[in-house]
Amino acid sequence: MKRCIWPLLALLLLAGCNGSNTALNEKLKAAVTGGEVGPEGYKTIRMAELTDFDWDTMYFFQPNEDEKSISDAIGFKWEGDAVPDNHRRLLFVKDGEVVSYVDYYYNDFPLFVYGCEADKWVYPKSRSEFASFKYCSGEEQVYAFIPVPCVENIRLLMDNKCPEGEAAVAE
Repeated sequence: MKRCIWPLLALLLLAGCNGSNTALNEKLKAAVTGGEVGPEGYKTIRMAELTDFDWDTMYFFQPNEDEKSISDAIGFKWEGDAVPDNHRRLLFVKDGEVVSYVDYYYNDFPLFVYGCEADKWVYPKSRSEFASFKYCSGEEQVYAFIPVPCVENIRLLMDNKCPEGEAAVAE
């Protein structure tokens, strides 16, 4: 019986190592929610500085996007799961292979990713500097995340300041 348990435990441990990159998720959350915005009204987040792996393209996916839509976007077969309900996914590709991804739960980390002109939800590493700032949408605090060259497209959102201590993060 013990002989059967060890291989099963090893398989479960290995399976637990696959999936969303929690360390990157924490780095991203700290970069977006910590510190102060600069004089231009936003922070600059350099995705290449947050990652500890090599990649050439980052993709953004909405909740419930399935394996086929992910495969179609990245140009090869995605072997993972669909994006879970109420989650968003940042997926990193290098030379036609997924090297990492982050699924973040929007209710805990309300990061709204905006597209940018022709790139839309595809961000080459050479254009992976993002402007980020907090704004209020009704009673909800939201963090904007948009490539720096397109920040002017949503600059009006910067005027939607959150009253200090009053607006709650999305629940």
